[in-house]
Amino acid sequence: IKALASCRSSRDREGAAAQEIPWHVSAAPGSGRCSADYGQGEAEIGSPMAQQPAAPTLSATDKPQEVRIDFAVPTNGETHAAIHLHEAGGATRMYDAASKTVLPAGEKGRAVTLKEPEESGTPARKSLIATGLGGGTFEATVAFRRADDFDWGPTSPRSAPLVRAVPVACGAPLLEPVSSTEMRVHFAVPQGCASGDVCFYEDRASVGRRVACDTCTLMRKGDVTGNTFAMTGGKTIVVKRLSSQISYTVKVNGHNGIGWGPWSPPSKPMKLRDFLPPVPSAPVVDQISSDSARVFCAVLPTCTHATVTFVAVDTGIELAVDHGSGNKLVPLGTAGATASPRAACYKGFVVSGLSADTEYAVAYSQYGGFGWSPSYSPRTKIRTLSSDVIITGTKTREERDEELKRHAVDVDADDDASPEKPAKRGKLEKN
Repeated sequence: IKALASCRSSRDREGAAAQEIPWHVSAAPGSGRCSADYGQGEAEIGSPMAQQPAAPTLSATDKPQEVRIDFAVPTNGETHAAIHLHEAGGATRMYDAASKTVLPAGEKGRAVTLKEPEESGTPARKSLIATGLGGGTFEATVAFRRADDFDWGPTSPRSAPLVRAVPVACGAPLLEPVSSTEMRVHFAVPQGCASGDVCFYEDRASVGRRVACDTCTLMRKGDVTGNTFAMTGGKTIVVKRLSSQISYTVKVNGHNGIGWGPWSPPSKPMKLRDFLPPVPSAPVVDQISSDSARVFCAVLPTCTHATVTFVAVDTGIELAVDHGSGNKLVPLGTAGATASPRAACYKGFVVSGLSADTEYAVAYSQYGGFGWSPSYSPRTKIRTLSSDVIITGTKTREERDEELKRHAVDVDADDDASPEKPAKRGKLEKN
């Protein structure tokens, strides 16, 4: 346009006729040049494009998510550059100067301005940082144009290929039981990774549930939203709100800024119910009177509490010891009733509220971090004394206990007991 204006102005100054003179503009496709006929004169718009530019340089940076594109700037008045990244599979992707990212294949972006407003002159070389590339092999090309060019000039040869590799697979994670609803996961990501992801598979399901990094709980199946665990090297997390009835296997993977690596092999399956305390041994019961008895329970060191029950053999009524009310018997399942702590079980405690001359089966279950033992201990049977039994002549606790034992459990002597057939002594029974 400037050339046309200059040509017309020159003609006017030379006294050309004032009548309208026809203009004709023509351009050879792909030539990068254009001419305009003005009467018998011709003005050239632009000039032939420069030769094919040199190949750019494509390299990695210290940040895995970024690449550097470096190229020489021509000196023929070029103002803009178009940069493309070529994938090994054939796709071509354009670098967008506005967002400084490599766009998806087929999308168009803004060309690179060679001289920025704050620069006094066009630089001899241009260096750009680009994001948006994942894993794969990439090559870069560049083309230039001037402000008055209708088309881009020749495209440069391709750069040397840049290989961007995702991390290798992590090793299988290690699972450790913590409680009846919690599991500890030990895992590590390969060198160069900055984040990791953990996925739980329930009963060997094909679709897993990822672990939310903020709450360490399982997300819904198929939900991939949310942040991942920021980490380098090894990490240990405790996953909460698990079911003790489900068998879990766990996989992990790592991200190195380029992309996610493959999922690790699965961990060994783990079901928290398998770590319940074992069935305890039978309790020991002594100091039996008409309305009370003393109970000892061998609670495991890994357990903290025990629930002691008394079942009336004749009626089947099941009662439990409420530690909070002074070891009185209450109906099993009473709200607010508390279990007996391990220390009290070892020391022994006196249970009150028994009925006189009644046979009871005494048992207990123990509680650890993974829940209650799956069933009660073997039962110890006792019989309380009749209400009219009076113990006399005992001076010490040992003598008093011995007297009580003589009247306890399993007294089945006949009324006609004789020296030839003495009555059986009372004893403790265990099933």
